[in-house]
Amino acid sequence: MVPVLQALVLAEHVYEDKSGSKIIAGTFNSAIIRERKTPQPITDDDGNAVVDGEGNRAMSITSGSSGAPWAYISLTDVCENTELVLQFVSLTKNIVLFGSKLTVQRPERLKTVEIVAKLPDLPITEPGAYAFEIICEGEVIGSH
Repeated sequence: MVPVLQALVLAEHVYEDKSGSKIIAGTFNSAIIRERKTPQPITDDDGNAVVDGEGNRAMSITSGSSGAPWAYISLTDVCENTELVLQFVSLTKNIVLFGSKLTVQRPERLKTVEIVAKLPDLPITEPGAYAFEIICEGEVIGSH
């Protein structure tokens, strides 16, 4: 029996406060990655150069990496020892770029199970369509 996916949220960061509540910051559903070989000046909304406290111009270098996001996953109807796979897929080429297995040990079946996962840098090397998928028993139960 596969669990019910209630949420799959990608974010810049997911925090947990003292009470156990999750704080999801900087959600996103797409990324634009530009590769630059040389540093580019950073400007404010008026086009003025941004400088630090010592008068140095702020520069930006984009390496082609989208960075390391976080995933927030919420499930219910989860049986004991349920194995899940969170994978990052190139939909353009139909290949899995990375995957990670998760096992939910002893849930109370009707309660919500929250999983917070720090993901590695996303291996995006070319334009295309990509997705995070959650797999259970060989079936995609959710995708983003």
